[in-house]
Amino acid sequence: MAYILRHGKGKALAVQNIVTREIERLIDLEVVDEPESPDFSPDGRTVVFAALNRAVGDIYEIDLETEEITNLTNSALADYAPFYSPDGRSVVYLARVSGNNKLFRLDRETGQRRQLTFGTHDEAGGQFIDERTIVFASTAVDPTQPIDPDTARDGEIFNLWTLDLENGALHQLTDNATGVVNPVVLSPDEESDLPRIGFITYFRAEYGLYTIEYDEPLYTADATDFGGPGPLIDFQAPLTHTLNPANSRRKGRFENMYMQGRPNFGVGLTNSGDVLGGTMISFADVLGDQVFNIQAYSIQTYRTYGASYVNLAGRLQYALQGISSEQYFYGLGAYFAPSLAFLSRDDAIATRRSNGGSAIGIYPLDRFRRVEFSAGVYNFNETFANEALQAQSDAFQQQQFGTTLFRDGSFMPFGTRFFQETTVFREYGPVAGNTVMAGYEYAPGFGGFLSRQTVDLDARYYLRVAENGVLAFRGRAFNSWGDFPDFIFFGGQSEMRGYDYLHFLGHKAFFGNVELRFPLVEAMATPIGILGGIRGTFFFNIGAAAIAGQPWNLWSTGDEWVRPITGYRANYLANVEGQASEPVFGLPVPISGFRLNNARASYGFGLTTFAIGFPVHIDWTWPTLFNREWEDTVFATEAQCAGFLRGSDYFRKVRMSIWIGYDF
Repeated sequence: MAYILRHGKGKALAVQNIVTREIERLIDLEVVDEPESPDFSPDGRTVVFAALNRAVGDIYEIDLETEEITNLTNSALADYAPFYSPDGRSVVYLARVSGNNKLFRLDRETGQRRQLTFGTHDEAGGQFIDERTIVFASTAVDPTQPIDPDTARDGEIFNLWTLDLENGALHQLTDNATGVVNPVVLSPDEESDLPRIGFITYFRAEYGLYTIEYDEPLYTADATDFGGPGPLIDFQAPLTHTLNPANSRRKGRFENMYMQGRPNFGVGLTNSGDVLGGTMISFADVLGDQVFNIQAYSIQTYRTYGASYVNLAGRLQYALQGISSEQYFYGLGAYFAPSLAFLSRDDAIATRRSNGGSAIGIYPLDRFRRVEFSAGVYNFNETFANEALQAQSDAFQQQQFGTTLFRDGSFMPFGTRFFQETTVFREYGPVAGNTVMAGYEYAPGFGGFLSRQTVDLDARYYLRVAENGVLAFRGRAFNSWGDFPDFIFFGGQSEMRGYDYLHFLGHKAFFGNVELRFPLVEAMATPIGILGGIRGTFFFNIGAAAIAGQPWNLWSTGDEWVRPITGYRANYLANVEGQASEPVFGLPVPISGFRLNNARASYGFGLTTFAIGFPVHIDWTWPTLFNREWEDTVFATEAQCAGFLRGSDYFRKVRMSIWIGYDF
C-alpha cells in the first residue's frame, strides 16, 4: 500500500509491504506541497496523487523506479482525489468547477480530459467496480422527483451512486440521512457472488464501517438528467471589494497604535514601606509588527522596571530594550510566618542591582536556520548589606577560587548566536529532527569596562523509534573567562536527573543526556474522563561544572592512594589558622580503575503523564561515579552522618523525584 507521511519538515510517499509490514520505499516529495490521496497503478509501477504547487491543486504521477514526478492535469482548477482505471490507461479525479466538485476522466496517453458528472451538487472520491462502472459519493438526489423541503433545507448529504462510463447511467445505492462517504470495493462474501461495497457512515452518535451488497439500485437516472458540459465559471466570492487606487498608500510606521488587551494591575503597601505589585502594558499597530512594552513588577525578592520596542515588519527583526532590576536575598532563615507578615527589604542580607540596555537583531537564513546579534551596556553591583561580611566573603572567595564571584562594575557585551531547528513535535514532545545553538559573546575591557568572553553550545538530536518511541541525545558545553565571567546553572529535571535542581554551578561546564522514551499507555479512561497516557523513559546523564580556578579533572584511570575524610573536629588553633574545624582523615585506601573526579553521572527510569495540560514526571535515579572504592572515600563523611557503612551505599541509593516540566 502507498500513503503519505511526515518526513522531517516535509512530506514523503511511503510504499509498505502489507505482509511483512516493511516500508520498502520512502520518497521525499519536496517539489510539491500537501500531497494526498495516493493510488497505485494496476501494473504497480507508478502512483498517482494530488498535491499543491503555488497554491494550485493538480494531479501528479510518480515513477517508483526513477522517482520522477509528472504533473498530469496542470490546470487552474482545484484537482484532487485521483484513482486509476482497471486498465491503467486513464485516471479519474475530482475537480471543482463552477462552484461544485465534479468527476473528470483523463486519458494518460493523449492528455485529454472529459467531464463525467454534471449539476449543482457535489461528488466525492470513488473507485472502479469493474472496467466500465465507478462507485462514488454524491449529494445528488433523484432528478425525476421534486425535492423534499427538508432535503432542500439540509442539503449536502452524501450517498453512494454508480456511473456507467459507456452509457452514462447513474444508479443511487444508498439513501442515508446521516451521509455515506469513502466507498471501497470489496470481494464477494461466501453467500453471494456479488461484490460488496464498504463505506463510512454516522449511526448512533459515532462513525462506523459498514458494507452493502452491490445489487439493485434505489433510483436510476442518466448523467444528462443533471445537465451537460458548459462554460466553467470561476469561483465567485459571496462578498466582493472594490479597490480605489486613489486611497492606496503606505501605512505609517506607528499609525493607529492601540493597547493590546486589558493589562492586569495590582499594587500593595507593606508596613515597612515596600510597594508590591506589577503590571505590563503593550501597544501595537494594526498589523502587530510594531510593539511597545512597558513593565513594572515588585515583590519581596525582586523589583524590576523595563521597556522595549520590537519591530517585526521585515525579514530582519530587531528590538531595543532597557531594564533596571534589584534582587534581594534573605538567606536560609527567611520564611513566611503569619506572625511576621511580610519580610522587609531592610532584612535582606545581600542585594544585586543591574541597570542597562541592549539591542537585538534576528535574521532568518531559511525556514530552519537563523542568526541573532546583540549589543548592550550593563552595570552590576552585588553586595552584602554588612560591610564586615562583605570583606570576609571577598577574602574567602579569593582564597578558594582566586577571584571574587560577586560582580561589581560595567560591561559592554557583543554577541552572536546561530540556531538550527528541524525538530518535529507531537503532543508529548519532540519525535524527530535536531536542534543546534552555537553562541559567542565578547565584552571588551576598555575605558574601565569589565571584560569577558563566553562560548555556549547546545545540540539535540531525536531519532524516532517505531511509531511513538524516541531516542533522544543532548550535549551542552559552556565556558566563560575574563574579568567578569558569566555563570551557568543546571541540574535536576531533564538536565541531570537525580540531582538537586540547579545543583551544578560554574564558569565552565558540560553535560550530556541519552534517553529512550516510549509509550506504555496511550490514554486512560477514568470516571472523570479521558486522561493523558503514560510514557516510560530510560535515561543516562553525565556532567560537571567548576568555578574559574577550581580543578577541572573530570575523570581518571591511574592508581593512587587516598585518605578519606571521615569527619570533622574542632580546631583549637582557630584564632591562628582562621578555621574553626579541621577534617579527620582515615587510613589510606588504594584506588584504581576508571572513575569520575569532578564529573557526576546518573542513570535510571521514569514515568510521565499529563495532568491539566502539563507533563508530570516520576523518576527513579541511581547516581554513580563508576567506581565503588572511589565512592567509598569521596562520600565517607556523608555516609557516616546518614548511618551507612560505605560511601558508595549512601551515594548510589535510589532517589525518587517528582517534577513538572517538558523533556529536552
